[in-house]
Amino acid sequence: MKSKILGLFILVLFIIFGTLVGIQIDSDTYLSQGDLNYPINRDFEIKEINELTEANSNIEKRIDELSKQVEEYEKERAIESIPLSSLRNQVNKYKLLAGYTPVKGSGVTIVLDGNLQENIADIVEGKRYLINLVNELRAFGGEAISINEFRITARSEIVLAGNHIIINGTYIAPPYVIKAIGDTYSLERYVEHRTLIFENMLADGIKSSVEFSDNIEILGIVREKPMQFLEVMEE
Repeated sequence: MKSKILGLFILVLFIIFGTLVGIQIDSDTYLSQGDLNYPINRDFEIKEINELTEANSNIEKRIDELSKQVEEYEKERAIESIPLSSLRNQVNKYKLLAGYTPVKGSGVTIVLDGNLQENIADIVEGKRYLINLVNELRAFGGEAISINEFRITARSEIVLAGNHIIINGTYIAPPYVIKAIGDTYSLERYVEHRTLIFENMLADGIKSSVEFSDNIEILGIVREKPMQFLEVMEE
C-alpha cells in the first residue's frame, strides 16, 4: 500500500516537473520569436510613418492648390457680381410686376357676400361688380390685388361658368374676399367718397365690409393661362 502511494507521489512529481520544463521551453521560444520579430515590426512602423508623412505633405499641397483656385473664383465672382446682380434685380422686378412674387404691405380688404344664404355669382358677374371693383382699386393706387387668394394680373380672367365665378381657371364661391395693397390714403378716399359701387351692390342684396390694415399679404400667381400663339419679334 505504501509502495503504491510512493509510486503515485513520484508520478505526480514527474508530471509537475515535466509541466514546468514545458512552460520554460515555450517561454524561451516566445522570447526568441519576439526578439526575431521586433526589428521587422520596427521597420514596418518606420515605413508606415514615412508614408503617412508623405501623404500629409501631398494633402497640404492639394489644400494650397484648392485655396488658390478659390481665390481665383472669388476674384472672378467679384468682377462679374455687378452685371449679375443687375440682371438678377431686373428679373426680380419683372417677376414682381407680373405677379409671380408674394407681396405684403398696407392696404384694404373688402368682403362681398349675400344678405341671405344665396349664390350671388349671377348678380356679381351680371353687373360686373368684381371687374369694376378691381379696375377702380387699380385706378386709386392698388398695386397688387387678389380675389379669394388668387392674384389678379393683366392676364387674369373673371368669368361666370354656370353658377360659379372662375378666376385664372379656378372656381371660386362667395364670400368674395378682395385684397388690395397700395396707397392707403388714396384707397380710403376711394371707398369713402369716390365710388357708388357699394351702394349699388347693397341695393342688389350684396353686403360688403371694408377693413384697412398695415399688414396685408397677397400670394403670387398659382395658376395662369399659358401663352400659345405669341412669338418674340427680333429687333
